[in-house]
Amino acid sequence: MNSLSIMITLIITLILILSLFIFFLYIFLSKNKNFITKNRIKEYEERINHYIYILNKLNDGLAIIDKDKNILFVNSAFKDNIRSASFPNNIKKFELLIRNFELNRLIDNIINKDDIDSIEKKISYFDKADEKTVNCIVFKIKNTKKYAIIVRNMTYLQKIENTRSTFIQNISHEVKTPITAIMGFVETLKNGAMDNHNTGIKFLDIIEHHTKRLNYLIDDLITLTKIETGKSPVKSEKISIKSTIEHSLMLFEKEIKENKLDINKNIEDALFISDHSKINQIIINLIQNAVKYTDKGGVIKIESSIISAITAYNFISEMEDTSILWDNLPGKGDYKEFFFFSIEDTGIGVNYTNLLRLGERFFRVNSSHTTEYKGTGLGLAIIKHTLKLLNGAAVLKSSLGNGFMFTFIIPLSQDFTQNLSQERNL
Repeated sequence: MNSLSIMITLIITLILILSLFIFFLYIFLSKNKNFITKNRIKEYEERINHYIYILNKLNDGLAIIDKDKNILFVNSAFKDNIRSASFPNNIKKFELLIRNFELNRLIDNIINKDDIDSIEKKISYFDKADEKTVNCIVFKIKNTKKYAIIVRNMTYLQKIENTRSTFIQNISHEVKTPITAIMGFVETLKNGAMDNHNTGIKFLDIIEHHTKRLNYLIDDLITLTKIETGKSPVKSEKISIKSTIEHSLMLFEKEIKENKLDINKNIEDALFISDHSKINQIIINLIQNAVKYTDKGGVIKIESSIISAITAYNFISEMEDTSILWDNLPGKGDYKEFFFFSIEDTGIGVNYTNLLRLGERFFRVNSSHTTEYKGTGLGLAIIKHTLKLLNGAAVLKSSLGNGFMFTFIIPLSQDFTQNLSQERNL
């Protein structure tokens, strides 16, 4: 073989080797490119899933739609904030999701008018008889034909605002009435009424009455505020059922005798552990209401004892449909014994509409039976919040003209009741 043939063979061999190298390099790069692309796709998918997870955890509702109002995305909070009813997850049309005319109109304004980029409005509506208030922001997503709707549930804040406004109105009325009376009688005294001793004493008695009324109001407000803000800790004290109720009745002995009220008592002579001042306040307020709203010659029945958990929970479960329940009881099995107290009168009673409102601050039932209502309208509100603090429950039963019955139960610590049981057996 001559040198030329050798040279040609070498060149062909080199070309083959180079071709194979290029081929394998192409295969390697292609596979590596697919590997990189798959990794990036997987990374993007994970990012998207993370973003969706975060959006679904937001308290603010978010929905994204196109110009035909087809749903492109909606998070969990949006459904919860705009509607309480359950509905399928495959709803495609935004109108079927919200069923709210006012919000639909806001979206239509954004879609149909190019000069509007964003609208914000507070919307109030009823959802299953509950009033809801939401703050809605509707805006066009830049450089797209897609639109975002953000819904923030303002119901709780609106209730706080309404409560605050109502409280200010009520407290202003409750304070202004006695102050006006005091100022009027002081002016009358200064203008000459003091010259007549009997008249002067009468007016001073009236001033004293309204001063006490203001003092009671302030005391009740302080008590209620302490309970609501957690500044009234629960104490553990030994309490005698019979002694506590008897002492509470003594406070109204004068009114009971004047109105010739018959007090029927069925009180267990037993001890238990709880917060004496709070239990005492509940019982005093309930006896006061019974005495106040029972006509002359009426009857007030009082029952109290220590009952088992089975009896307590059966009492709650067997309550009548027309009764009202304030329930703060712990789960079954947490407590073995409960303090039971019930007071029933033959007074004017309360209709069902007013029965539902009992426990609201300053709410008092108007009646032609009495010309003036003593008290602040905070007594039952204090009872309601105190029972919540003590993990207790209450059943309220009444109808107009058929008297009123209030029963409450409070769970007792197992350790304390066991110790007291041993003490009673000694």
